[in-house]
Amino acid sequence: MVPHIGASGKVDSYTAIRFDITARHQAQKELRRIVNIDPMTGIPNRRHFQEHLETALREAQDNARTVHLALLDLDTFKEINDWFGHDVGDRLLRIIAERLSALGRDGYFVARLGGDEFGIVLTGKNDIEVNAIIGEVLAVIRRPIQLADVTRRCTASVGIAMSSPDGISTEDIFKNADLALYRAKELGRDRASMFEQILGDVSRQRNELTRAIEDGLGRGQFLLHYQPVVPMAANGVITLEGLLRWQHPLNGLVAPGAFLTDLRDPGLFAELGMLVVEQAVNDMKAMKRQGLTVGRIAINVTNADFRSDVFIKRFFNLTESAALPPSAFCIEVTEGVFLGRDFADIERRICRLHDAGVEVALDDFGTGFASLTHLRRMPIDRVKIDQTFVANLTQSSADLAIVRGIIDITHGMGKVVTAEGVETRAQVDLLRDLGCDSMQGWYFAKAQAPERLPYVLKHLPSSRAETAAVERIASK
Repeated sequence: MVPHIGASGKVDSYTAIRFDITARHQAQKELRRIVNIDPMTGIPNRRHFQEHLETALREAQDNARTVHLALLDLDTFKEINDWFGHDVGDRLLRIIAERLSALGRDGYFVARLGGDEFGIVLTGKNDIEVNAIIGEVLAVIRRPIQLADVTRRCTASVGIAMSSPDGISTEDIFKNADLALYRAKELGRDRASMFEQILGDVSRQRNELTRAIEDGLGRGQFLLHYQPVVPMAANGVITLEGLLRWQHPLNGLVAPGAFLTDLRDPGLFAELGMLVVEQAVNDMKAMKRQGLTVGRIAINVTNADFRSDVFIKRFFNLTESAALPPSAFCIEVTEGVFLGRDFADIERRICRLHDAGVEVALDDFGTGFASLTHLRRMPIDRVKIDQTFVANLTQSSADLAIVRGIIDITHGMGKVVTAEGVETRAQVDLLRDLGCDSMQGWYFAKAQAPERLPYVLKHLPSSRAETAAVERIASK
């Protein structure tokens, strides 16, 4: 409004100016929608979800109410994307978003956080109500969905965390829900898991372990010890298995079972794998210089080593630089390697090594989930019977039947057999009678540092068929 000054010098009127700001309001409203809504599904996005959660946690502490955060991942989303394409995957996300939104009620807020991850905030609900709601969530996701020309059933894993009477940050409740989600996946998926404090303790221990391993790698604390693999044939050649050891500054020499079991970082696994192959090549080169008769060195590899072609390229570069043939080495894989999503790529890389002359051994056979199909399909040269079957071989008729069956099947497929964990003379005799091709275990020798190998190899029997000679060496 603008005043008008008359001839007398006084205000004698006012002029009102009006602006139509409807368009501006609509534009601001649309901007808020764009900022807060996921364009793919039409439900709130991560930003809006974060703001809602922060507000809910703040109000809950002021009003002594409870907030539950549920994080949800679709279990087979990657496979659907791979099989049907991203357009079908996007349609699946929209259907899931619609179903989750249809469960809306007081104190229920759902959003898409990104990818195939959704989040739900439940305010003012007790544990029984939360479990009932999450049960409904899992149920609606399981309902059949028409994708392309087929009907599919999807499942989801859910991790749940709750607020604390003393207050909790959005970062911490997210972290807790993430740990619970990981636990739900570990337990087999298609389920919900509630956060427990032990999950946080385990996570902290794993983080400490990860930092310690990173530090140990930087300080050169990891090394290989070698255990002889003794052939039963009189003219057989000794081979070695390289076993990783951690020369820990406080705990002394640590075997891999004490630290690799809880390691979750694939990058660290890959770095350890590189260290193993580098040391194995260097040690084999040194053994050749010393004139030691070693058929080959076996090293254990994991899925992390086969994530890309980097490991294989490094292996070939190292062997070429050392003037060693690839046939001087064996890679030992466990049955779990065949069960990953990238099986086709892993198979291609294993075949590439095998075609170059590298022996492929299937380690810990009988303890995992691989089938005889993998044994037939993969280029496996050697099967290693797990020590759990060898330990009670002389007392258990069931273990004896299993070991006999493994040896017969393996020989029938033109492959050789190694028994692990051999510790007694009776086991040696029985395994040899069953036709086992080679053995390793404390009966012959523990894993040794490289500098001890000349003595150990020198005193191994010249003929493994001579049991008395084996006994004499084993007793030293």
